[in-house]
Amino acid sequence: MPLKVTGCSSGIGRALATLVASKPGQRLIATARNPGDLSYLPDGDPDILKLPLDVTSPSSVNAAFAAAAAAEHFCSSSADGGKFHVDVVINNAGYSLSGDTESATEEETHREMETLFFGTARVTTRALEVMRQAADTRRGGVIFNISSLAGLCAFPGHAYYHAGKFAVEGFSESVAREVHPDWNINVCIVEPSGVKTNFEGHSKARTQPHPAYASQGMPARKLEAYVNMGIKSGKGMLEPAAVAEAIYTIASRGERVPLRLPLGAVAWKMARAKFEGLVQDLEGVKDVSGMGEQL
Repeated sequence: MPLKVTGCSSGIGRALATLVASKPGQRLIATARNPGDLSYLPDGDPDILKLPLDVTSPSSVNAAFAAAAAAEHFCSSSADGGKFHVDVVINNAGYSLSGDTESATEEETHREMETLFFGTARVTTRALEVMRQAADTRRGGVIFNISSLAGLCAFPGHAYYHAGKFAVEGFSESVAREVHPDWNINVCIVEPSGVKTNFEGHSKARTQPHPAYASQGMPARKLEAYVNMGIKSGKGMLEPAAVAEAIYTIASRGERVPLRLPLGAVAWKMARAKFEGLVQDLEGVKDVSGMGEQL
């Protein structure tokens, strides 16, 4: 089962790459902007292909797919046409942009959306082409787009991170309904709650503070204090390895995968509360929404 994983330098991507590399008979295409970040994976293993990939660059995405297609070990047998095929693609590349929305620069916001949304869309589109054009005996696959609880519920101080994850959710849902059932291509939106990743390192960016939002009584400041307490205690935080195991289990079980996969008790409970709240909101505007029609 060839798997292609983006963002393998740390966190969930690294945990996934490590897990797949440990499984006999599995083939892994691990990517990172800096291939040196993949040094934790063994060299010289024909079942592991390490490639540079910057999801914000269309040419880099195309080059990564071309390099994978050129690797004979990742092509099907001559009986199946000898085409490059990948069974599972995991879009994991991303980082968090937090801070006061009014202080966010155009460059910061565009870079965030390029990475979280357009990068995911680029890789997904190329993966669809590969999975769709495979010989009938190999056609299909699973595309996992790593969203977050932040793709379901929005909190103060992370407007553009939420925007990127919400965009991934809408894009993925549309694509999942667009592909023909006979193609056997499934899309799964993975929505973990807090994960013990390097979000205080290169996976996190922050806008400059805005004086109008500096008070400790502001919603974003209160949330920051609460989140920092949770990070320090580790309570409710998921291990990257546990997230990787859950994704690998879904990919391996050979049945239709769920469109959405909340991971962690916090994500499941908050997602349910969000949708129950939406139903209540709908009831509250029922008379107006009906525009004179019976609802």
